[in-house]
Amino acid sequence: MTESILSQCLGRWKLLWVLPVVVFLLTCCSVPLGAAGMWQVVQQSGSDLIEFNAPKGGRHTLEIDDAYGFRTPVVKKDFSGLKLQLHALELGLIPGIEYHARLDGRPEVNDFRMELSTFTEPEVNCSNLRRTWEGAGRYAAGASHSRVQWNPVKGTWVLLENRPLIGQALYYAEYYLRPALQGARVCNDLGTFDEIAQYYLAVLQYTEPLGTLLSRPNVFAQTRERMVAADQSARTFPADVGGQVADGELYNVQWMHPAAELLRLISLLPPARRTPAMLNFAGQYTKFIVVDQLDRYLVQQRLPAPGGGQVAGRIEVWKRALAGRKGETPWATSFTDIDLWLVASAADVLGANANDPALAPLDAHQLEMLHRAVDTGVRLFESRRNDYPATKNFRGEQVGSVSYGNGDWAEHPDLDYSGVTSEEFPTPAEKRRLPSVGWDMAHAYRLPVFMRTLYENRKATGTDWPSYHEVQLFANQYVYRVFNGDYSRPLFHTHLDGSDGWHRVGYSGSQFGYPPSLYCNQQDPHRPCMTPNSIMGWGRLAFASPDLARIEQVLVKLAVERKPETQQFRDRYYFDGAPFEVSGAPGQQVYPEALYFLIGDDAEMMTGGSPERPH
Repeated sequence: MTESILSQCLGRWKLLWVLPVVVFLLTCCSVPLGAAGMWQVVQQSGSDLIEFNAPKGGRHTLEIDDAYGFRTPVVKKDFSGLKLQLHALELGLIPGIEYHARLDGRPEVNDFRMELSTFTEPEVNCSNLRRTWEGAGRYAAGASHSRVQWNPVKGTWVLLENRPLIGQALYYAEYYLRPALQGARVCNDLGTFDEIAQYYLAVLQYTEPLGTLLSRPNVFAQTRERMVAADQSARTFPADVGGQVADGELYNVQWMHPAAELLRLISLLPPARRTPAMLNFAGQYTKFIVVDQLDRYLVQQRLPAPGGGQVAGRIEVWKRALAGRKGETPWATSFTDIDLWLVASAADVLGANANDPALAPLDAHQLEMLHRAVDTGVRLFESRRNDYPATKNFRGEQVGSVSYGNGDWAEHPDLDYSGVTSEEFPTPAEKRRLPSVGWDMAHAYRLPVFMRTLYENRKATGTDWPSYHEVQLFANQYVYRVFNGDYSRPLFHTHLDGSDGWHRVGYSGSQFGYPPSLYCNQQDPHRPCMTPNSIMGWGRLAFASPDLARIEQVLVKLAVERKPETQQFRDRYYFDGAPFEVSGAPGQQVYPEALYFLIGDDAEMMTGGSPERPH
């Protein structure tokens, strides 16, 4: 299919069916060759049942993939006759994502897209998302956290003077890059893909060989201990940790995940739509991610071993944790945010390679290492599963829910007051820990991002986790246990298990702490809210839960409503450097950071076929 034909196809949208909250849209186009009859993809009204109609009877093979090459199809089904009916969601298809279908390996390809289309506000569109990236996201990811700056005249990133030890600052760039990529994917915005590819290439110039870092006179002792046996030519970003030079693993891997995701997103594109910058990025970053980062952190580094002694790499630590070995602290073998980013990045690279091995080549050793990392990491994560079978939805129906890691961090000092739910600042005498407390909601946004990454890459990883049902159960935990249930004044409890106690008391001074959700105040630096972080990432699972989709819609309505009492509520709980509201006149509107993160992650829920959608 040529690019011009594809653009025409993607421009033809048809509304096929509507549910009370969820709107699915399907676009179907095909390019017939010769006299063979046109085959069709249609969706049955009032259902997620998709019907594939063959031009003639006989035995057929249907393939559906999110990549143009059909090298590793998401779906492959044999059937006889003229038609096949399948439930799209049960197949693992995600609304808002473009898929390609073909019959019997023939060149006639139907491109179709279902969309969760719960946003009805005109303020939610691809143009505003892109404008916000250009006005704020680009600066925050670049000059603020990566020491590179976009030159709009030249259309390139340039390095800033006085290069610092940027490793620690890179941590926050992920906040802005993740929604930019998700929005660009849904909006078919290849310009943003190209720009972020250029960004990653520019920032690569701030790396230095590990051997150079270790030869510095003031190296952080932990870095020297962990990296003594690692590849000395592997490149890393030097970080400043308490005035010492370090290899900041957490900063590196959080910044790296959007790069791994971009690699996979490029692999979905037909070769004709990949720009030189995208190809250059893939050529350099496949090796940088796999060899310089993943192999070093997963295999080569030396970490304290659960049960005593030294081991090389996280995969072995995960194995020992699965075997029940204990570490130096009660939380030493808990699944961390570092673990989440490493496994998710490995899955994305495997996905890119499965889609196009020429774009993201991996040798046998690298494939084995990445598969082993995903398999072991997922098994350890699953071992931390917490089942809530009694969870009920808002209609009183028992639907169940799951969480992960409850109690793992209960004895960490950040959670000393997790059992305190009072409005008053707690005193040391009131210290009380909840033994089953979950992840705090400021950090927990990584979990839905992790789950969505593993869900989309199941065709490449060899693991069937998570199933669609598991995604539903995890979304239920957020919707029915963390969310306060008030659609007019939405708030979220402080921890993923559904508890709503104090967090990080004394973390930034003796009178600092994150209070229970109702008692926080974004205007008081001593009692900030987790709310802005609590709404990050979860939109990526909205395809599995109409009630979660409704929460995302309500949050957008909250941002556009102009009632004084609504503005007062937003300013107390959602203010994050700027009011939680769309600003600017139509055609010039932008989002504040918290809303940009939300809408970027929720891009699949934007109304499909928008005339602003670039092709």
